[in-house]
Amino acid sequence: MIRRLVHAFYGKVREDPRLGPLFAQSISQPWPEHLDKMCDFWSSIMLKTARFKGRPMATHAKITNLAESDFAIWLQLFEETAYAECPPACAAIFVEKASMIAESFRLGLFYRPNAIH
Repeated sequence: MIRRLVHAFYGKVREDPRLGPLFAQSISQPWPEHLDKMCDFWSSIMLKTARFKGRPMATHAKITNLAESDFAIWLQLFEETAYAECPPACAAIFVEKASMIAESFRLGLFYRPNAIH
């Protein structure tokens, strides 16, 4: 189920007019390898397998034209895909985890309480 969800989701991401170009410029490995890495990530999140080795916050911090609003697009696509690919109860858990991840990344990358506006 994780593999099916990851592959379907990143298929949508690659077609998205905003996220597709961001991912195309940011992914340094061939897509099959990236998809395997994302399967490991979600396996670690959902099944506690510890298969994922990486630093996702640092990786995302290197994306120069990433916008805070991109996380809402990512999450919407993820939610649509989860409910299309998974049983409703499982989809709800995936979406809950994805929401926490998106919020953590959004805060880690964009929250600046002392910034002058």
